[in-house]
Amino acid sequence: MNDLPRCREERGSVSLAAALLAPVFIVLLFAAFQAAMWGHARTEARVAASSAAAQVARFGASEAAASAAVQSSLSSDSFTNVRVDISPTGSDPVVVTVTAQAQGILIGTSKAISVTVAVPLERIQP
Repeated sequence: MNDLPRCREERGSVSLAAALLAPVFIVLLFAAFQAAMWGHARTEARVAASSAAAQVARFGASEAAASAAVQSSLSSDSFTNVRVDISPTGSDPVVVTVTAQAQGILIGTSKAISVTVAVPLERIQP
């Protein structure tokens, strides 16, 4: 019977704690989701850069064609200001740098992403 008055005094404390902590958990949830989105965007940019470097180094594609392929693969709602830099023809290794802005969940939460990939030039050695 001694615990009964104390239980009455603490009535609603769990509800108050949940109401105060819920926004913190929601912000942490959004931050984790945003970090995952930026990581995925970086992976997409790395795959596009690797593909362009392989096209130039292994298949002899022109720099313009490889750059256009990267632009088209990254032209989605999640990327803006996509820029592709490819090392000059004949240089070994072929270096492709992709720079873009990855969009965030909220307006104004974009992040600059820059990925550089190098692939050795393949040619017939006598």
